[in-house]
Amino acid sequence: MKSLTAVNTKLFAAGSLLLALAVRAETVVISHGGIDVSFEEAFAYSLRHTNPSAYVASMSKPQATFRVLENLYVLKRVAHLVETNELLSGDEREYLLQDQYRRALLERFLEDAIAERMADIDWEGLARAEYAQRKIELRSSEEVRVEHILVSIEGVPFDAFVSRVREVQEALAGPEDFSELVPRYSDDPSVGRNGGDLGFFTRSRMQPTFSEAAFSLVQPGEIAGPVMTRFGAHFLRLIDRRDAETLSFDSVKASLIRELEKSTRVRLREEFLSGFKAEIGMHLAEIDEPALVQEFLAVYEELQSAASVEQVD
Repeated sequence: MKSLTAVNTKLFAAGSLLLALAVRAETVVISHGGIDVSFEEAFAYSLRHTNPSAYVASMSKPQATFRVLENLYVLKRVAHLVETNELLSGDEREYLLQDQYRRALLERFLEDAIAERMADIDWEGLARAEYAQRKIELRSSEEVRVEHILVSIEGVPFDAFVSRVREVQEALAGPEDFSELVPRYSDDPSVGRNGGDLGFFTRSRMQPTFSEAAFSLVQPGEIAGPVMTRFGAHFLRLIDRRDAETLSFDSVKASLIRELEKSTRVRLREEFLSGFKAEIGMHLAEIDEPALVQEFLAVYEELQSAASVEQVD
């Protein structure tokens, strides 16, 4: 398995070679206020900041190349301002360059090392073991399927709303089937598309009062209502219900593998970092930490004092 970093590095190297030979390598694409963005810079930026497996699709999106140019211009513009106004000392600049370079190297190493270790893992086997351990909790949610009539309260005088609710109640007490009353009385704009059938849903999907009423229905054909929500009054009829059941391995395999991959990356990252830190453990044990703390604080106070003097001057 090759990491994205490794793939990107090869693409970048190949791109740099091609750009070095291409006439347009030095072409300035954007120039404003003394800030130039060349094609070579823009292309290199696009390689560094785009997933190589989706480069063509990503860069083909409208405005994608413009965003690259905008980002590069902003970076170069602000860098110019900082350097011109001497907002960063030479020492600070050198430290930032070294610090970010080392951090980039650290991330490059970790990504490649982790990818190499993960390439040898039997993910399906691990997922099966995880499934066996968590089988009891890997269950589908209980679901119900209802059809409903909504008597909207929006923009309706209260007396008219109450009268309409009573009218629906009387109609439901008559001989007509619930489904026949839906198109006549329901104010739900989706009625024309679904005939009032909301399909299967879990408790968390609907508003609490609506869900409580829907899940209280046991036998298909049972009716509940009126149930009030912020939309108005609802009348519900149960069509069907599905009890919670244990999910099959195949249905959760992909999500289990994703979880395992994520947790494994975190674990391996910590494992590599802990290994490096352990290399200096014996040396840390020989250091007088309180004395070192005092040295840090003393130098910090000197810097603070010097900064205060400069501000006064």
